[in-house]
Amino acid sequence: MLRPLICTVLLATALTAQTLTDLQRRAATGDHDAQTALGTLYETGDDGVPLDPAQAVKLYREAASAGHAGAQINLATMYLEGAGVKKDPVSAVQWFTRAADGGSALAQLNLGMIYEAGEPPVKADAARAARRYGQAAAQGLMPAQYRLAQLYEHGRGVPRDLDRAATWYRKAADQTDPAAQLRLGILLSPGNGARTDVVEAYKWLNLSASRWKSEALRVEAAARRDALEKQMSEAQVSEGIQRSLRWQDTVGMQQK
Repeated sequence: MLRPLICTVLLATALTAQTLTDLQRRAATGDHDAQTALGTLYETGDDGVPLDPAQAVKLYREAASAGHAGAQINLATMYLEGAGVKKDPVSAVQWFTRAADGGSALAQLNLGMIYEAGEPPVKADAARAARRYGQAAAQGLMPAQYRLAQLYEHGRGVPRDLDRAATWYRKAADQTDPAAQLRLGILLSPGNGARTDVVEAYKWLNLSASRWKSEALRVEAAARRDALEKQMSEAQVSEGIQRSLRWQDTVGMQQK
């Protein structure tokens, strides 16, 4: 399960004693941003604040009940992990759902992951997972785009549709995800069921081979690229390399 990201953004600047005091004062007067930020400090034990997950839960709940999406996501995660509160996947789903229905892409992604995997007593439901991934993917959240593509590729929760899978892999690939680049390269290669485009397939496999942090996965991507190259003309390989370089110079640079 992905950890919530919203509240950590609120704490991008290190807190001084004065700003911590101000944060505590604001939280006490009902400032929901402050409650959520202070809850994050108690959850992590950062900036001189003692580690106190139960206090974090209390602060998150107050802000979450008032509709603060970041607090709802963090409270849901506390229930999911059993941190500061008894583990309760059902309550986690309820809080993720409130944030997701309010438009939070991060909550939609997390909710989709719960439904895809199942977290007893919450039953796995690939169709619900696909719906939530679709909501987050439409907002541009890369992990949701990749997971939605996987569901389309394997026909889980949605009809199997390799072209639609390729579309979503491409969106994630353009956000520099090497896993999506690898899967897209595979789908566009001959004999894999999607619309074949050997030059584009070569481009994505070439990019994936250069972007993995894992040596084993770099080797896999490079091996698939090299195998495809044997089926291509020199002109096609040259064009594939040029497309890789253009992507690096335009899209790739924009994502840094």
